[in-house]
This record gives sequence, structure tokens and C-alpha cells, in this order.
Amino acid sequence: MAGIMSDEQLARELRVLYANRPLQFTKLVMKYYRGERAKMILETLKAWPK
Repeated sequence: MAGIMSDEQLARELRVLYANRPLQFTKLVMKYYRGERAKMILETLKAWPK
């Protein structure tokens, strides 16, 4: 299936987006994922190796 990213590729792209625009990315995650789920996503991205 062309155009489908692996989990690793997707996580890498999200990490780059988070690194480049952390405030906008944080607002977007908080908008769609409330509470503990949003915090878990953001903490995972912060800890993800570059």
C-alpha cells in the first residue's frame, strides 16, 4: 500500500512537528485529546529520541 507510513515514520514526523512548533502542536493535541490521554501523548513525544 503506497503512501502508508510505518508507526516509526509517523512517530518521527510527529516528533519533528512537535520540535518545530511545540505551542501549536500542544494546543492541537489538547483540543482533540483531553486530559490524561493528551498528557501521555505529549510526554511520549518529548521523550522520543530524535
